[in-house]
Amino acid sequence: MDTPLRFRRSVQHRARRRTVAELDSFLRKYELVSDAVPTDTSAQDDDAQAQQEKNTTREGILVRRGQIWEDLDTRQNQRRVVVEFVKNGRARVRAHYGTRRSTISVSRMHKHSTGFRLVEPGELKYGVPTVSLNETAQR
Repeated sequence: MDTPLRFRRSVQHRARRRTVAELDSFLRKYELVSDAVPTDTSAQDDDAQAQQEKNTTREGILVRRGQIWEDLDTRQNQRRVVVEFVKNGRARVRAHYGTRRSTISVSRMHKHSTGFRLVEPGELKYGVPTVSLNETAQR
């Protein structure tokens, strides 16, 4: 046996489903919504270009997956993060040697006291001392 509350919820749910279906059929009837896939690639190119602009820093660096950025905030002790993915001007990052994840705005990725800087691959030290060509010539 249905309780009055359960009955009322089911009636409301059916009414909501019906209104969505009616709206969809109305839009299709008057061709306000099209099932056709747009063949114009210029709109897609414009969207890709807009995404690329959003994902570019002030210095003109395109933020990409796998890049390592260092936090320049003095309160952080050389915090480095790895970019997992970038979308709509936001970079999803994780700690370089950890699993902690956060989201950073691409607009914060610039050389300033509260920003981030891109770490060059030669700066990374994974516990193995790097020997330069000058040091090997002296030995």
